[in-house]
Amino acid sequence: MKNFLYTLAILASTSLISNAQSGLFIDTSYTAEQMIMDFFDNSCVTPSNITFNGSPVMMGYFEGANTDLGVNAGIVISTGDVTQLSQNAGFFATTANNADGDPDLGSLVFLPTYDAAVLEFDITVADTGDLEFQYVFGSEEYPEYVGSGFNDIFAFFVDDQSGSGMQNIAMIPGTTTPVAINNVNAGQNSGYFVDYEAIIGQHVAFDGLTTVLPATYASGNGATYHVKIGVTDVSDGIFDSGVFISTLSLCGPGLVNPPAQFSAQLIDNKITLSNQSRYATSWHWDFGDGTTSEERYPAAHEYTNPGTYVVTLTTHNYCCSDTYSLTMVVGPLATDELAEHGFEVFPNPVRDELNIQVEKGMAFEYQICDISGRMVAKGEQQGTLTLQTGDWERGLYLLTVRTHSGVFTKKLSLL
Repeated sequence: MKNFLYTLAILASTSLISNAQSGLFIDTSYTAEQMIMDFFDNSCVTPSNITFNGSPVMMGYFEGANTDLGVNAGIVISTGDVTQLSQNAGFFATTANNADGDPDLGSLVFLPTYDAAVLEFDITVADTGDLEFQYVFGSEEYPEYVGSGFNDIFAFFVDDQSGSGMQNIAMIPGTTTPVAINNVNAGQNSGYFVDYEAIIGQHVAFDGLTTVLPATYASGNGATYHVKIGVTDVSDGIFDSGVFISTLSLCGPGLVNPPAQFSAQLIDNKITLSNQSRYATSWHWDFGDGTTSEERYPAAHEYTNPGTYVVTLTTHNYCCSDTYSLTMVVGPLATDELAEHGFEVFPNPVRDELNIQVEKGMAFEYQICDISGRMVAKGEQQGTLTLQTGDWERGLYLLTVRTHSGVFTKKLSLL
């Protein structure tokens, strides 16, 4: 039992990513719109009008496949700091965000509310059938405040926009009793409760958790519904509570792919990378020169020798992996290679038009990439070629020409 005075609570520092030693991975770097669209835009439903009300630390992506949470991955919202939830049950998860409560959640308990975390969106349903969410609710208020008026509250509201108002669908299975601390605990509906503190739980900070529960709503074909998922502190702003929402909700994916993506900036022989991958828990960079990194955001890398290097990022999570590569050309390039083999490239610097003239109608293949390795033009040509460059971004480009005599390169500058 954690009988701490709030004034003596030692709070953990905030970070974008947390997995402590528990196996629960939490990442707050994604927006609500990114996650809702990535997980729930599918053949069953189409989401829109996505908002999150709360501090950025109150929502994140989680991976729980290596825990006893019962949910592989999804979205977590909390009245506190979600990155603290990857501690074990011996940790005191309490963060006063000094945020407002929510009147709809407050109407369920008729008590003051604080630190509300509310995820809202509309969904248009493709087929008639039940809307179903899968979730786990947890709280630091277990077991001390079971039966008290300090119970934090959460709800899955659905509004069919007929004017009848919002309906809370987070019910104990087979009943009309809402899932709440006073209704699901060691003494009531205990089959749906995990006394996580008592079993010295190692993966989640909350002292009590529900089992994985469904929240269902009978929907109509082609209808649009407003969904509001919220959790709030009641009567005080401490002792955090939260909801883990599974990606299996709303026909979501059983497996979450971690798409690998990055951009690169090459200045002289130093490359700076910007990691844009999502839902990965580990990252492996190969710079193409025998050097690697396991950092999510690696430091700028400096190449010792000029040459062509393939930079590759491989991402992994609990189920899947992905790979993305860019080709970088480093170091001095001969500026007269093409001229020596019968080509004239002009103007350089380029403005709105690039011309490649060749002697005697020679056939060649060409490719033009920007300094990040992104290809902007490619093709086969016999004789003179003219390219319109007005829509290209300003900067440095690399022209590569292949003929029967070999492969030749030239740097271009677009003004």
